[in-house]
Amino acid sequence: MTELFGQVNKLDPNKGLVTLRMSDDDLHTLQKYHATNQQQVLSVIASDDNEPTPKQRRFAFALLNDVWLSQVGGAWLETVESTRRHFYGMYEYYHGLDFGEFSLSAVKGNKSDTNEFINMLLDYAVLHNISLSVKPLNELEPQEIAHWEYRCLMEKMCVVCGKKPSDLHHLDTIGSGRNRQHTNHLGHRAVQLCREHHNLAHSLGIETFMQRFKINGIKIDEKIALAHGLNIK
Repeated sequence: MTELFGQVNKLDPNKGLVTLRMSDDDLHTLQKYHATNQQQVLSVIASDDNEPTPKQRRFAFALLNDVWLSQVGGAWLETVESTRRHFYGMYEYYHGLDFGEFSLSAVKGNKSDTNEFINMLLDYAVLHNISLSVKPLNELEPQEIAHWEYRCLMEKMCVVCGKKPSDLHHLDTIGSGRNRQHTNHLGHRAVQLCREHHNLAHSLGIETFMQRFKINGIKIDEKIALAHGLNIK
């Protein structure tokens, strides 16, 4: 597989046509493939060229510092800088990037990659029970909050503050006179809340609570149901 790059020059959704502006070298390579008279299939990946926001960068570096302070890991935890290089390398490896290709800098980085990098750091922190100096719900991009909500449900930690123990809190009406153990929970929305935030949700009302903390709830799937011992039949 040969990777080629192009910038979208014209898009015609009615005809399903996309016109790309490509470099001479990439265009020449594509012409060589086309000359074989074999049908060519191109895989198109949209890249977000917007630079990381200052808020994203601050959050990512705060998470890296939290991991370093925890000293949960290997020899790469010697300094904050060595910790950063380690996770840069992990991200590049798992995403098939060349060494040095990923960056949080405003010059080289982009918003999409930074969001994925932040999610990787959050997953590591949750997996190793690392205390966070900042609350993810206050820092995450709106479209990334669902990833955090799902992870908290799976790891049984409060989506607001990260505390354990915590309980699954249904956002949709479950029961209504029926035994919850005999109710199929699949598809019903839920969040994970500690006792403090569970009580706050009841005090404020669930809609106000969700708006305050910018959460939408996650539809229970088989993995969540299994983790919480919920009925799915």
